[in-house]
Formats: sequence, C-alpha cells, structure tokens
Amino acid sequence: MSDKDYENMIKGQKAARIGLDSEKDIVHMINNNPNFQKSMIDGLSSIGYGNPSEIRAFKNGSKIDIYIVLDDEKIGVSIKSISKADFHQLDRRRLEDWKILLDMPDYIFDILKDAILRIAKNSSAKFILEKDRDEIGNFFNNKLKTILEEIFRRSESNLKLFMINDKTRHRIYVYNMDDVIEFLYKNAHNNISFTKKGIIKLGDFITVQRKGGNGERVKKYKKTDWRHPGNHLQFKFSPVGFAEYIERTGDIKFFTIDY
Repeated sequence: MSDKDYENMIKGQKAARIGLDSEKDIVHMINNNPNFQKSMIDGLSSIGYGNPSEIRAFKNGSKIDIYIVLDDEKIGVSIKSISKADFHQLDRRRLEDWKILLDMPDYIFDILKDAILRIAKNSSAKFILEKDRDEIGNFFNNKLKTILEEIFRRSESNLKLFMINDKTRHRIYVYNMDDVIEFLYKNAHNNISFTKKGIIKLGDFITVQRKGGNGERVKKYKKTDWRHPGNHLQFKFSPVGFAEYIERTGDIKFFTIDY
C-alpha cells in the first residue's frame, strides 16, 4: 500500500496495517530479490552470522514477525516499521499482568492504577505525580532488565534479530537483539526520568504511559472503567531516534540495506 492508502484508517489500524505490509514486503524481497538477498547475507555475516550460502524468509502466524533461515539456522526477527519520527508502541497489556510478571508491590500497582485512571478522566492531567516519582523511578530501575527482555523479546528465545524499516527513507536497519537490549539497559539504568506531563522515560528511547484512545469502537465500557482497553500500560519506543543514534555513534554492531 502507498501512504495514501492508509489515510482513511484510524491510528491503531494504520500502524498495524503498515507493520503487516512491511513484514510481507521484507519476506518477498528476501525470497525474490537477488540483490537484497546478497545484501542481507553480507550484512548478517558482518554482525556474527558466519558465511551463509543461502537465505530465505517466511511468516507463520506466531508472535515472531518473520523468520529468516540461513542455510539450516532459523532466526526470529522483530520488525518495527516507521514512516515518521515519533514513538511507536512496543507493548501494551493490563497492569495486573505486569504486577505478576514483575512481582510488583501493591503500593506501586496502586500508584500506576491511579495514574492511568487520572489520565482517563482528564487527558491534561499529569500521569505520575511529583510525590510518587522517586518510588516509581526506583521500581522501574530495579526491574529494568526484566522489562526490556519482556517488551522486546516477549519470552521468545529464538527472537535474535531486531529490524527497523524506515519506509520514508527506504532503508532497513538490522541489529542483534541481545545488543539492542544490552544497549538500552545501559542507556536507561539510573536514567529514569519524567516528562512535564509525568510520563515515565526509561533512558532516551522508551516511554511508559496509559495506552490511551478513548475507544470509540468500544461501547461496552466507559473510558474511566478500569476494564476499558485504553487503560492498559503502554511502552513506546523511538525507532528513528535509536537508529540515528546508533548510526552516529556505532555503539553496537548493525548494518543497513537501502531498497
């Protein structure tokens, strides 16, 4: 689809459609474009994947976006597709799920729940209040590695590559997932901050906030009802900011392909 084809879609549908189309395009290029195939093989070799002679790709409907097969090795790939320089959703789920996963104390759960419902009632309100920021900052700092593993790898041990598809520049960036998580951990550790609106910042490239969206299509619950899907906790990521920073500094191995 062209950008014009996406114009009449609502925000969530548009992001999902762009993502699905991008995955199909990348699979197609890997399987059918000899120049792209060679660039991908050479690039993967440069970041530690030996000297493969064959490459193919496929989707299978799992949580992993696509698989790349190098000779006989199957590699899971997470793809973030972007068309402008803003933050994109990495993860959103019920706060109760995070409570279990992070062994979250009741008082931290209550602060976050109050923050989510405060924004549901008044979008101009502050998310995390000043009086709660030390407690929240310390909690996220202590749980940072677990959070990063969960929002980037989603418990999928075979998810080994992270790919950013810049659809505006027609450029693909490829990284080892381990390197991405380790870099983001170092960037965010002891660097938890808050915006003027109280949105949580995990370093320079990740934010945490209420999912948002008042759910015009969700008639069952009011947006101030805790069960409303807009009241999930959302992690967002800046793919452009991340890609430009790594391209400028070379802090981790990566390669690019223009298409």
